[in-house]
Amino acid sequence: MDVVLELRRKQDNLKADRQALIDQIAEIDRQIAAVDKVIQIYEPGHSPRKAAAQRGRKGGQCLGGLFANENLSARILNTLRLAQTRISSHECAIRVALQKVIPEDDPRLPELANRVAISLSGLAKRNRVEQIKGDGRAFLWRVAA
Repeated sequence: MDVVLELRRKQDNLKADRQALIDQIAEIDRQIAAVDKVIQIYEPGHSPRKAAAQRGRKGGQCLGGLFANENLSARILNTLRLAQTRISSHECAIRVALQKVIPEDDPRLPELANRVAISLSGLAKRNRVEQIKGDGRAFLWRVAA
């Protein structure tokens, strides 16, 4: 019996279980967002953002732990490299979401866009990316040369 092989199998099983839970949480979040929309019909003053903030982050995890086992900065850099042109932080967030198979109408996308913008600022301070003034108020980003 190869102990390392068995440990790797166990680790793979645990990762698969964890991913299944993350997917289940994402589905529950989509259902909550759908219920929020129905509540807004009956109670126009209801604010889904406030309700989402109350559900909030548990344990400081971003996006319900969706990127807990990943380096979001590395994913952002890879997204910028693949873009081969300057893109906005919002566009970068959408592309990161699509890589994680998160639909564009997912209620977590605004939070992801915020995290991407924060990460881009941090990467800019470390001279990993460059910020370029785009059309209007938007800034565009690219990997630093």
